[in-house]
Amino acid sequence: MKDTLIDSLSVAQEALNKSNTGGDWFTVLLENNPGLFTILITGLLLPLGMLWLNNRNTKKLKELEKQLDEKYQGKAEIKNQERAIYSSLSKILFDVQQLHVSLSGTCIDKNCIDNAVSKFDTSITKYHDEISNNLLYMPSIIIDNIYKFYSKISDLKVSLKEFNDTQNFEMAHVCVYSYSIELSEILINIQELLIAENIELKKNFDKAEQEMMKYCCGRKPPKDVVDRYIELLPKVKTDLTETEIEEIKLSLK
Repeated sequence: MKDTLIDSLSVAQEALNKSNTGGDWFTVLLENNPGLFTILITGLLLPLGMLWLNNRNTKKLKELEKQLDEKYQGKAEIKNQERAIYSSLSKILFDVQQLHVSLSGTCIDKNCIDNAVSKFDTSITKYHDEISNNLLYMPSIIIDNIYKFYSKISDLKVSLKEFNDTQNFEMAHVCVYSYSIELSEILINIQELLIAENIELKKNFDKAEQEMMKYCCGRKPPKDVVDRYIELLPKVKTDLTETEIEEIKLSLK
């Protein structure tokens, strides 16, 4: 031990002497003690490198966790928005059904239609904010269908007003029945789009088994009443094309 210490001191002294005479003492030190380089690598640089690598991996892991968390939260938020929209549209369809019930009795004056539509408007208004607040992440095709749904609601109210103005009060419930079929078809399409990426739900989805939704307003009106409705359509709704009237005929068959 004593000899080793003396040798190390001698090497260090020699390196110092050479450095004082203009030599590179560190180079001399390494030349005379080659194991020192290994000690520097394994004892100093390697731990520092491992520490840097560990910190780098930890940072990347946290970033990945953050991305996954944001992605999961984003998907969860989208699902919540989808449920909110579909639920609100379904409730509006239920209100259409209730509107049909309100107009299916004896409707003999303008107050009958006016009161029923006013009640209908009051009921569906509470769903507007819920739908508009949840459109942010919806694909364009779903938003397009939602606006089609609302367009049909507007057409329904305009049609009821026109039948009211022409005093064809008895046609009001037929009008609601006709539009309820179109609204149901749009809602079924929206449902199909919303579950498109869910394999399990898509597997269990069958449009053919949702026919009852299309006829949510119950039994079709009597044939003579339907025929009268079709006959009045071009007179009451002058903007309808022959093609549109034919489509309405087919839906009421």
